[in-house]
Amino acid sequence: MSELLHPRVAVPTRALAYVVARDREGGSYARTVAIKSVRLYRQHRWQLSPRRLLARGALIDRPIFLLGLPGSGATLIGRCLRRNQQVVSMTGCSSYWTGGDEMGVTRDRMRALPRSLWGNRWRADVDRGTFEEWQPFASDELLPFHRRTAADATAEDSARLRRCLRRQIAVYARDRRAARFLDKTHAYTVKVSLIGALLEDAAPFFVLVLRNPYSACPWIARRKPYVARRPLAYEEQLELVAQEWANSCQAVLDDAAGVPQVFAVRFEDFVARPQDTVAALCQQLELDFDRDMVPRPGQALPFATLPTDRKWYPLYEDRPLDRLGSSEVEIVERRCRRLAARFDYSPRASLVRAEPVEPLSLPALASLRS
Repeated sequence: MSELLHPRVAVPTRALAYVVARDREGGSYARTVAIKSVRLYRQHRWQLSPRRLLARGALIDRPIFLLGLPGSGATLIGRCLRRNQQVVSMTGCSSYWTGGDEMGVTRDRMRALPRSLWGNRWRADVDRGTFEEWQPFASDELLPFHRRTAADATAEDSARLRRCLRRQIAVYARDRRAARFLDKTHAYTVKVSLIGALLEDAAPFFVLVLRNPYSACPWIARRKPYVARRPLAYEEQLELVAQEWANSCQAVLDDAAGVPQVFAVRFEDFVARPQDTVAALCQQLELDFDRDMVPRPGQALPFATLPTDRKWYPLYEDRPLDRLGSSEVEIVERRCRRLAARFDYSPRASLVRAEPVEPLSLPALASLRS
């Protein structure tokens, strides 16, 4: 299995380098080292804690998978949900809601998961000779290698996924018999049908977090560019992201026709009315809503939150669309226009809904496929 992951320095060396590295924004170095040490422990606790021996008794009940591209706002919405007492992630429960939440791109979890559920990082088995550590999983070139459906589901992969989830729940949940596991691996956006089949009796929920591609794609191309083995111009990066936005959204819409409990939430609606959006989402996900799940002033972040982490309060609106260049609009529009219009997005505005937001449900998603 390890030969299918890109080799890196030994784990202890890599972990030590992470802990002692100095952040560019400065701050107290001693505090940063302490925070990183706690984060590292929390991430690997599932391999060390005696509670892992209780995994057989852990219940996989209606797990929640957040979908979408990096930069879509899923981290922020996921943190709202992770403040719920029942919700647990791969690094902790509601007392630690700012840790890692993407098991499909974390090397130790990848070794525990079936290869069909690996994400788009570290992979040596999907190598097209262009990209390094991270791959654009829903680009035209790589989508066939990352896309998986119910037809790819096997009993062996189901058993392996369940073992991994039970161990996370046993170690991190407040109550291993009443926990709701949440994950945000981006590449799972093109694997909804597969996960639905592997966990069919657990009734998984899927939430696609959308963001106006005319503002999101340029932001992602500039702030989260893919590192390639040859220099990529900004226009090439933008084309890749636009491909990913369109292909990943279409994959969810296609899968929603055969998978129950698939929803979509627009990040712009969340920013405009966070409490309404989180409350509506909790209702759809069968979670109890609490006002403390909504970002507001005075809420303390868990200690093991990186000093540079700003993903909570205050909420920020997107870059004004009138700052986009005509060439940027043309690139995004060429790939995303049809689907963007179906979600009320345009190059001119993100139409914020006037009424309290209801996440789009399966019938609504299915109707968008035409």
